[in-house]
Amino acid sequence: MGLARLIAALPRGFFLTLVDVGSAGGLHSRWRPFKPILSAILFDPREAAASGGFGPGETRVYPVALSDRSGEAELHITSLANMSSFLRPDPDVFGRYRKKGADTEVVHDEAVPVERLDALARADGFRPNVLKVDTQGSELMVLEGSRESLKSAMLAEIEVSFFRRYVGQPLFADIQGWMEQQGFELIELYRLKRYRAANRLGIRTSLMADGQRSGRVAYGDAIFLRNEGSILAAAAADEGVSLLRAVVALLAYGKADHAAALLDHGGDLLPAAQREALGQALTALNRWRIVPRIAGLVKRSRY
Repeated sequence: MGLARLIAALPRGFFLTLVDVGSAGGLHSRWRPFKPILSAILFDPREAAASGGFGPGETRVYPVALSDRSGEAELHITSLANMSSFLRPDPDVFGRYRKKGADTEVVHDEAVPVERLDALARADGFRPNVLKVDTQGSELMVLEGSRESLKSAMLAEIEVSFFRRYVGQPLFADIQGWMEQQGFELIELYRLKRYRAANRLGIRTSLMADGQRSGRVAYGDAIFLRNEGSILAAAAADEGVSLLRAVVALLAYGKADHAAALLDHGGDLLPAAQREALGQALTALNRWRIVPRIAGLVKRSRY
């Protein structure tokens, strides 16, 4: 109800372009409510052929991997397929953690086509508003080939590693620094995954240290938002469309407070009636999300 009301308050013809690099499994469920205004562009080299179209409600699939150059690259296929990477797994590092050594054993190498996002975006005429990259260690190479495309992006979700699992892999600090140079600020780390240390006693968990988990934090997803001044400057040049795209992207990632703050600071760029309708929709969304959660907490507190 709340999201439908907000989408109805957007101008006619509005849409958000999402580019998902490494889209195994398809779109995340967070995008389901936004499907009518979402133009989804997915990259998965395992697909047999290109399919789909561009525009609101459409999904375009490219059967190619992205990198910082055009041509071919060697993909190292691992025994657990979703650990495959253009970077070679480091057996000494993965071998320290439970099951990871066997999972990341390279079973064969395969030459796959690679392309730069900038080249494809220019050729096919799309401009990303949200960029998601999850490519098992080669994320910075994808970003290097996406410099021009990032200029239209309001938000980016990048998988980051906290230690070097693949040979030559850039780490979280490297990607954070690179994104800051492009005008983005880190606003969230989520889906943090841990590796449990291998040991002869077979110990995996502990009852000690309340609130702490066993294992070492290995990787997760970093959410970057374009800095506010840049969003507002873009919105001033496109009659507020960039502001609206940033608001929608933030809502998809659960950042309604940031979305409301952007409207506070840039709402004057929108027609008054539209600004009021969006404010009412955000207020309704706030009630819709929070009240059931509070009710649930009250109910649980009785036991």
